[in-house]
Amino acid sequence: MGVSKLSAALRIALGISLVLFAGAAGFLQRSPWILPFMGIGFTAAYLCGQLRLWRVARNSGTLRRYWLQLPADFAVQLVLVTVLYLIGFGLSALFSGGVSVAAFAPGDAIWPVAVGAVASILGFYIDRVEGHPSSLFPAWMNSDPPGEEAAGDDLRLLPEPVTVDSFFAHRDPVPPDADPQAASTAGLSDDDITRVEARLGRALPELLITLYKLQNGGSVAGLCIPLPGHEAPTRYGEVMMPFGGYNDLIRAETLRTVWDTVCDYADPNAPEEADQFPAGCKAQIVLAQWYRETLFLDYNQPGAPRVGFADFDRYDTEGNRDTVTWWKDFETFFAALRHYEPV
Repeated sequence: MGVSKLSAALRIALGISLVLFAGAAGFLQRSPWILPFMGIGFTAAYLCGQLRLWRVARNSGTLRRYWLQLPADFAVQLVLVTVLYLIGFGLSALFSGGVSVAAFAPGDAIWPVAVGAVASILGFYIDRVEGHPSSLFPAWMNSDPPGEEAAGDDLRLLPEPVTVDSFFAHRDPVPPDADPQAASTAGLSDDDITRVEARLGRALPELLITLYKLQNGGSVAGLCIPLPGHEAPTRYGEVMMPFGGYNDLIRAETLRTVWDTVCDYADPNAPEEADQFPAGCKAQIVLAQWYRETLFLDYNQPGAPRVGFADFDRYDTEGNRDTVTWWKDFETFFAALRHYEPV
């Protein structure tokens, strides 16, 4: 699912709370010996906020690198809390007109670690929200009776079918004197499409070309596809969001392959990073991507390219990559789209 409004709000609130905690320790002129313990707490919170990356490292065989960088992570967090502590300490001395550093007390060791533990638990929860949209809590924490859904809906499907004209979020005429950023979403010409296809070495589906002629990518309408068994979904966990958290179609001039996107962070010549590259990724063109949740055209078979959607960072408990959802062609994929609005 990626970052949602809830998870983004939680991350921001958590970050602000940790900054205020470190600054308050300095403002109250607690003993400087509190700093190593705050460093431990902040490091734990930081690591639990990066669980997605740890899972990728585990399944790609690069976890050892993450363990080796733990001392550096602690050093960075220690510098951070020291700076925040000194800012708070300086403000306290400025306002009080004096310095009175408290003696080191047991609480100076307990509270920073406890705050780090709470932040770590919240990090696990945020990861649950972002990576498991079907439920905000693990199943064993769900107090609802079996077979009953929790009260309240997340979304509502709209009855209108998705058409070429209703695909984009807004499609206003672009005036001649528009700024370059606005003009970049103007519809493409036949020559533009020819240049894009020549660069990619692939012929784009006709329906996709029609969309690009209307608007060169950009924000799409609220679009989802109900998951099997959920013909009338009311929750985000019952639909897939093929256009991801960015909710947009990539502009034609920046279309590239799955291989190219993986090369942004992995070396194709490094044997230990070979598993980062999905099979057939050199012949798969990315249409939308949110983190590694990817909507793509697959040209690995004769005829019209099929459409795939998968999270290339998601693995099962046995280390197998996330199963790809396939549509036989772009027209079939388009027909499966539904308009929705948040409740």
